Amino acid sequence: MFTQEIEVRLLIVLIGIAISTSVFAVDYEPGQIWKYKTRIIESESTLMILKVEKYDDIGEVIHIRVNGINMVNPTLGNKINEIPHLPFKKLAIDSSVISLVKTVSDIPNFKDGYNTWKKAYIAGKAGAFSTKVNVTLTAMLGADWIVQE
Repeated sequence: MFTQEIEVRLLIVLIGIAISTSVFAVDYEPGQIWKYKTRIIESESTLMILKVEKYDDIGEVIHIRVNGINMVNPTLGNKINEIPHLPFKKLAIDSSVISLVKTVSDIPNFKDGYNTWKKAYIAGKAGAFSTKVNVTLTAMLGADWIVQE
C-alpha cells in the first residue's frame, strides 16, 4: 500500500512537471500579440512578435514590438507609447508572456530598427536581451540614450 501511494505521488509530480514545461514549448510566429508581465503602470501593454531567427552564438532571437507603454525619452523629453523593435532571447520572452491575445497578418514596418540592430550584431556590438520585457523597459529608463542625427 505504501509503495503504491509513493508511485501515485511520483506520477502526479511527473505529470505536473510535464505540464509546466509544455507551457514553455511555444513556437513564436510573426503577428502574434501577447499579454505579458508588464510594469505596474502599463497593465494594458502588449507585445507583438515581429520576426524569429536562430543564431549559432546567441540562440533563438525573438524580435518584438511593445505597445501601450508609458515612457519619456530622457534625451528629447517626448512621451513614448511604443517601441518598434527590441531583440530578445527566447527564454526571456518565455518568462515574460502570459497569454496569446490574437494573431494578425498586418505587421508594422520595423526594418529601420532591425537593420540597425543587425548591422551592430554583425559587427559584434549587439546581442539580444536576456531579461524579462518589463525589466528591460525599466532599465531603459536609466540608460544613456543617443540622439540620432
